[in-house]
Amino acid sequence: MKLSHALSLVALCFAAACSRSPRLETRTFALHYLGPGEVDQLLHPYVDFERPGAKGAMTSTNSTVTVRETPDNLDRIARVLAQYDRPQPSVRLHFELIRADGAARADSSIRDVETQLKALFRFRGYALVAEGVVTGAQNYASEQMLSGSGGPYVVRARIQRVSGAGDSAVVMLDVELHFPRQPWQSFQTAVGIPAGKTAVLGNVAGGNGGDALILAVRPDLVAN
Repeated sequence: MKLSHALSLVALCFAAACSRSPRLETRTFALHYLGPGEVDQLLHPYVDFERPGAKGAMTSTNSTVTVRETPDNLDRIARVLAQYDRPQPSVRLHFELIRADGAARADSSIRDVETQLKALFRFRGYALVAEGVVTGAQNYASEQMLSGSGGPYVVRARIQRVSGAGDSAVVMLDVELHFPRQPWQSFQTAVGIPAGKTAVLGNVAGGNGGDALILAVRPDLVAN
């Protein structure tokens, strides 16, 4: 009986140890460049909001994020913030508005994107209608009026953020194309584009039979 009683105590102690909730701590981290929405998305995988008996928690403001988690996870969060809460590089956006139609012609000014256009569409010719350049950093929003045949045209862009660095950098953008004279015509998209590469974002009817207007953009990182 004594041995049985001792074994029962050991089993109970073992079960209690196994079910013991992990120790949680609370730390507040200063934010310098990330906004609340960005930091919530970034840190969410490191906070266990459903842990039985010891749920993690996170609250953020414009300048801080407070996390309740295990010490190991808090250390991981500190490393993640050190990696991502940094100044964002400036980005130069080069927009090209291109008319596509049935005319068999070549335009040397869009030679760098013409091969891509021919792979995506089946028009015979492509010509540059208008172009514009804006420069900004993270969360920068711009509106630019482009003059050209059939215009004016309005291009709105918002630089969400730059992921990665150097040759692996990707610029996250929201882009809209509007036609003041034809308000029912518009185009908008959210896209990630490798820095230094030209992306064809889409096309809308050009208003001249089978014509189309195609918007392309190239983001380049600018040294600060």
